[in-house]
Amino acid sequence: MFDFSSLKLVKGSRDSFVGIRKSSSSEDFEFCLPNGFEDFPEEDFDATRNLFFGMYRTFRKFEQDNISTNRFNYNTQDFQRDQDQTTLSPGGVSMQTTQGEVCVLYSKIKMIERILEAYDDLTINSIQKKVRRTEEIDYSQIHRYLDRAIYLDNDVIYIDSMDLPRPVIKYESTDLIHLYCYILDEIIQQLEGDVPDNIQARLSDIQFLSQHFKDSYLTENQSLFDKDTFVETVSILKETLDNIDKNTYYKDTDYWQLYEAIEIFLYGELNPSQTDGDFWGIKGFSLLWEDMCHTFFFKKYKTDILYADTDIPLKGYSNSCRENSEKSRVGNYCTHDGSKHWNQWIYNTTSDIPYPKKDGFFGWNELLCIELDLSPGALVYTNRQYDDFSKRDRSKTKFRRFPRPDLILRSRRTPSKVRIIDYKYVPLSFYTKPSHSEKSDKKFREDLIKQLVYEFAIQQTHLISANWFFIPYFYQNTTPSNPWGEIELSLEHEGRRVKIDVFKANFLLIQKIYLDENL
Repeated sequence: MFDFSSLKLVKGSRDSFVGIRKSSSSEDFEFCLPNGFEDFPEEDFDATRNLFFGMYRTFRKFEQDNISTNRFNYNTQDFQRDQDQTTLSPGGVSMQTTQGEVCVLYSKIKMIERILEAYDDLTINSIQKKVRRTEEIDYSQIHRYLDRAIYLDNDVIYIDSMDLPRPVIKYESTDLIHLYCYILDEIIQQLEGDVPDNIQARLSDIQFLSQHFKDSYLTENQSLFDKDTFVETVSILKETLDNIDKNTYYKDTDYWQLYEAIEIFLYGELNPSQTDGDFWGIKGFSLLWEDMCHTFFFKKYKTDILYADTDIPLKGYSNSCRENSEKSRVGNYCTHDGSKHWNQWIYNTTSDIPYPKKDGFFGWNELLCIELDLSPGALVYTNRQYDDFSKRDRSKTKFRRFPRPDLILRSRRTPSKVRIIDYKYVPLSFYTKPSHSEKSDKKFREDLIKQLVYEFAIQQTHLISANWFFIPYFYQNTTPSNPWGEIELSLEHEGRRVKIDVFKANFLLIQKIYLDENL
């Protein structure tokens, strides 16, 4: 197991990687933090440990939520690269988006996964007690052995042996169970109980066996994940495992299953030179950031959501538009990304704008429409009532596009107004200290243009109360005015103020709400 105090923190990874990997400049491992974590404390064992396990749970939830959906597709020879696609490899899950960005998910850390996977009620009980022949006599079971008995002259029966439960290796194998349950219990505590159902159902038994090990080998204050006792605790566990192995002479498959899981946990380390899942992290964290933000708004402001470009699952949610296992997903309108290669669900509601020539109201996906009419027309900018565009036959429009902002939210203070929110996975310095590189400038301009297009489309029917870029940010202390963040600045482009605000979102709060949604 790696030492959290030995991890080098990297803030603002250039390739948008979040996770742990071998440093390119040294033999040390580096923990690449998400964007916005510039104020994360250095050399803080507890903060680093908590962030690691929080990200571990976050990565695992992201994989579980998406791996079985059409958002991910398996690569095949006839599946072209212009589609979103996913491959499963020994290193995890990889996805390439339509924009050509590669998202690689290494969701497994063998050291932890093997401990979680090794738990099995039958294996635990099998090592503790096996039915073996013994010379001990259980008088309550004598009636079951009369056919094996030897009858003596004085009406006495003699039974040579019985098949009764007994310890296979009376002391050492039981200690292996206690050692395993202690490690498992420590991991469960760090994961805040976010573990498979078979483990969840036996938490009290695991804690009971774990306490046996602590009583025999450790002091009350020792822990695997405590800054002051980590090194000593791991040393004791290694020594105990070695003694158990030396003194255990009968070793069956059940024994080896637990032994190997413990050995990998105690002696294993991240190995980026191999593709077995030990290289841990995500490249392309923006996809996960979007899911986190959508989950936050659906849990806190669902009744105010008018449109959302997402299909996340929600605990306890029932979608009448979907069937079977997809009923927990929020998407209620099926569309596509324009390439017509794959369909995608979005969350869409009905607006208050009526159709002009038939009964019913426009959906918000229909209001998000930009049209280019090639026929001539008059635009009177100073007095729009003299425009003649309203008299046109829109059915003859030549070009039509449907832009897709991440979120449109009804304003609670003024219901007639709406708020546009687009999630951006960039550091605050992207807006405050631009790098002026060609790639950075191009992204900045394209983001502004898209956001202004969203605003232009909605302004045809509604007023805009706010237009936000929603970026991740680490707060050591929650902001007093708004627990989920604050506006940092309004953007300018080429010396002109643009009506787009940069909102610093409380990453840890949004992450907590996201993890609370484990199905």
